[in-house]
Amino acid sequence: MNLLGYRLLIFMALPLFAYAAFKRCQKAKAQKNIPNIKQCFGSRFGLNNTLFEKGGIWIHAVSVGETRSTFPLISALKQQYPNLPITLTSGSIQGAIQALQFSPEPIQHQMIPYDYPFAIKRFLNKIQPRLVIMIETEIWPNLYQACHSQDIPLVLANARLKDKSFQAYQKYASKLVVNALNQTKFIAAQFQKDADNFHSLGVASDHIQVIGNIKSAIEIAPDLAKEAQNFIDKQGLNNRFIWVAASTHGAMKAYEAEEVLLLKVHQKLLEKIPNALLILAPRHPERFAEVADFIPADKLAIRSKKQPITEHTQVYLADTVGEMMTWFKVSQVAFIGGSLVPFGGHNILEPTALGKPTLSGPHVQNLQALFNEFIEEEAVLIVEDEVQLAEQLYSLATDTDFTEMMHQNATVCFQKQGGALDKLMPLLAPYLEK
Repeated sequence: MNLLGYRLLIFMALPLFAYAAFKRCQKAKAQKNIPNIKQCFGSRFGLNNTLFEKGGIWIHAVSVGETRSTFPLISALKQQYPNLPITLTSGSIQGAIQALQFSPEPIQHQMIPYDYPFAIKRFLNKIQPRLVIMIETEIWPNLYQACHSQDIPLVLANARLKDKSFQAYQKYASKLVVNALNQTKFIAAQFQKDADNFHSLGVASDHIQVIGNIKSAIEIAPDLAKEAQNFIDKQGLNNRFIWVAASTHGAMKAYEAEEVLLLKVHQKLLEKIPNALLILAPRHPERFAEVADFIPADKLAIRSKKQPITEHTQVYLADTVGEMMTWFKVSQVAFIGGSLVPFGGHNILEPTALGKPTLSGPHVQNLQALFNEFIEEEAVLIVEDEVQLAEQLYSLATDTDFTEMMHQNATVCFQKQGGALDKLMPLLAPYLEK
């Protein structure tokens, strides 16, 4: 597929994109206790009457994890270039909520315009960026072409290209994607495997730098330990074994949801450790109510309702946004979801940054290169199914030597991941110090 064919295809799909955007924005508008996403629908088509400062840095991140990974970068950019405005765009409502609630520095924000030439042109004219930074695998052919035509430097940072995406691009849109990627000033890849895939796809080797994962530049709040201990003391949890299941996923059939499997695991654990507590944090907020229905009401406490944890509570539903590091700190063991079901896994850096023994299911193909680093160091345990998960949880709850080994391995392996942000900043400097 070439650029003309791509444009024809997305214009044919415009009504579907518009309908989906309208529904998502309406749903976000109806939610309580979240920031107002200004011009949510109109901004998708470059229509936003908010006054933005021009001549700064535009950063784009899709969802929650990608957005949070930009925060150390935003802090570093603001410290080094305090006079340059930073515009952060989001590709999802949840990413937008993260940006608006938790950005460490003042930002200009809106939803990213869809990749239509007219929408991209309007937005570029509005902010006239000095530099565009796309995070991870955000390849928007019309945006890349527009920046190239207007001589606006664009870089792909924290880039990854998993094997499945590489094969799909190679089969269906190799020319389109390679042309876009070769219009970047450089690609800062997470791992050598990602760099090899980009190069095999056809990206010029001098466009690719391997710098590591900027998600490893995690800013741990100085009061996190105190906040976690306050929660434990207030809820009377000092003598309970606590494990957290983070970023869990649903399925087409409710009974196949990852939470259902994890609740079975927890029941097995309770047979041996009657006071064990599971903190359950589903990936998508729209599923909070569905997940709550999986659990008997007398065994459940819900975070958003401020329900206290009693001696009878078996599951604490963490149905709020932005507190994941607190739940990791509170727990003795972390399980990372999207891995017992065939989604492909999620980021393991946050719990390992805290030295937590970390478990995952076998489906980790989305982040295989990162997982390989931790698996080789025995810093993350892969369980094949819920039976193995229950066994490993019991071992970590009862074997202090095993738990201490996992803690040490996680801490050391995480520390080896550092430095990506320090490598990225000098690469950006030539485009910001003109």
